[in-house]
Amino acid sequence: MSTVVNEARTGEGPLAAAQDKAFFDEHGYVGPFTIFDPETTQAMWKKVRVDLLDKRNAIYRDNKMNYDRHLDLRALSDIVSAPGIVRRVQSILGPNILCWRTEWFPKYPGAEATAWHQAESFVAFEGDSKLVPTAAHEGSWELTVWFAFTEATRETACLKVIPKTHRTWFFDEHRNIPFDPDNTSGFYGYDFEKLKIDPSWKPDETQALHVEMQAGQVLMFTSRCLHASEPNTSKDRLRMGLAIRYVPTDVKVYPFHKGEFTHFGEVFSLENYSAMLVAGEDTFGHNRITKPLGN
Repeated sequence: MSTVVNEARTGEGPLAAAQDKAFFDEHGYVGPFTIFDPETTQAMWKKVRVDLLDKRNAIYRDNKMNYDRHLDLRALSDIVSAPGIVRRVQSILGPNILCWRTEWFPKYPGAEATAWHQAESFVAFEGDSKLVPTAAHEGSWELTVWFAFTEATRETACLKVIPKTHRTWFFDEHRNIPFDPDNTSGFYGYDFEKLKIDPSWKPDETQALHVEMQAGQVLMFTSRCLHASEPNTSKDRLRMGLAIRYVPTDVKVYPFHKGEFTHFGEVFSLENYSAMLVAGEDTFGHNRITKPLGN
């Protein structure tokens, strides 16, 4: 049977970091961890949801997806660079860390399920790899930290993962598939079924872990680990998550994209884009770099 996980992992220091790294390497995810208490997070969300409406300084301006707002909103920059997050990212990816993207994942009441999927270089259905490592890595070289701005329960469509699936590719993320805004049963307009390596393969739902989180908690996982979410069956509760994407500094970001990329039917200009150096130093010089706001 599938399992609901709702206990946060605790512990700090070298021993806890080593244990978390070992767990992550084995299972493809680790957490959830508490970064902020629910009351603090609720106050943050109340302010952020208003600030998001002002796109004058957003690098993609009127883009509907509202990607990468950590580059212009101090509250989001503070989350991306929060010590409680960054220390744990370093324990998995190493000392020198870039945040290369933030994305919003809302689930409104009545919203449909999000299909099982996995990724690594984030071709993301159109174009070429957005991430290319230039150094050898024994394990994962990309990490997603899913930050819960609101409570995420089974009813409101918390994340679900299938442990240990990061060891096997079930999808070919390098295939390009068309965006269909009328497709609501896959991944926000993309049909992940078309990326299956074996068209007859089906995920084993009995192995799924449903990771419930309080507001202010995070789940950390490699996007190679199968992850998805079910419908939001609540009557009036929004589930809002912020996906924070991290890589080591040796990774080239958008190396094949000549000034723009296309996603969800929109064109994203990279003219004002920078990766954010949240820990350590960048000795590679592959990417345009900025630091957390206020630093």
